Amino acid sequence: MNHVSELAINYLQRYGCHIDEDYKTFLREACKIHPPPHGMAWYGNFYRQRARKAEWFANSLIANAAEEGNGSRKVWHFSRCISEPEYAELVRSHSIDESRHSKMFVALVNILFPTQLETDFWVQLQDLSPDYYHHKHPTTEPPLVSDRSQARSLDNSSSGHLILDTEKVMDEIIKINLLEIRALILQLLLRPVLQAYATPENLAKVTTMSDVFIYDETKHIEYSAYCIGKYIQQGNQEWVREMMISRQQSVNEMFLTDVELENSVGTTILSTPNTVQGNLE
Repeated sequence: MNHVSELAINYLQRYGCHIDEDYKTFLREACKIHPPPHGMAWYGNFYRQRARKAEWFANSLIANAAEEGNGSRKVWHFSRCISEPEYAELVRSHSIDESRHSKMFVALVNILFPTQLETDFWVQLQDLSPDYYHHKHPTTEPPLVSDRSQARSLDNSSSGHLILDTEKVMDEIIKINLLEIRALILQLLLRPVLQAYATPENLAKVTTMSDVFIYDETKHIEYSAYCIGKYIQQGNQEWVREMMISRQQSVNEMFLTDVELENSVGTTILSTPNTVQGNLE
């Protein structure tokens, strides 16, 4: 039994999420074959040790704000390439959540380190989020095909629009699912650190923000698991099983690469830029 898969399933149950049993089986198997390093004790200890330094922790929050903003844009673009309306709407909601998360991380920097940000830099941080809302967002129309090589992953390249075929969509949703499980684990690591830096006056607010992060990550796991479950029920059990195992390995490798970069140790998502260090110096 793997700690990460069981923790994810427990949180899904805690929030009343109904998940396909085959999905649970495949998640457990993927995590057993490729145990996620983000659920191991060494990483928790490593993170807590680094987070004791206020400058490092503040920079990690800024890095998260940047990555959530970038992730929101990428997820929105992905939603435009999905032909299934239900799936596209679920992915768009995810993008809007990440846009909001970017703002929340910036707010946490301001709450926990209120005297450390210069005015100009504060304005720059506000721009990290694409500012998406359900009532205000980019087009939902499929993007145009920019080159012939993209046509290999398309359902209908003759239309001139980038519409991904079903397997490619499901591959991306499986990656989203496993990355959101990773994000949930890291939010659980982040929570006590946020509370430790909070003052008695802002502790309740910071805790509530952490609650929102954890709830949202769980709901992202839920919607992606729902899509995966529907695909399983269409007779694609073995393909999903093999892909979840393969993608768990990829997520682990990406994570370990990130851990080697000091500035990314504190992030809840992957591929953190190395440009934030020094902004709080």
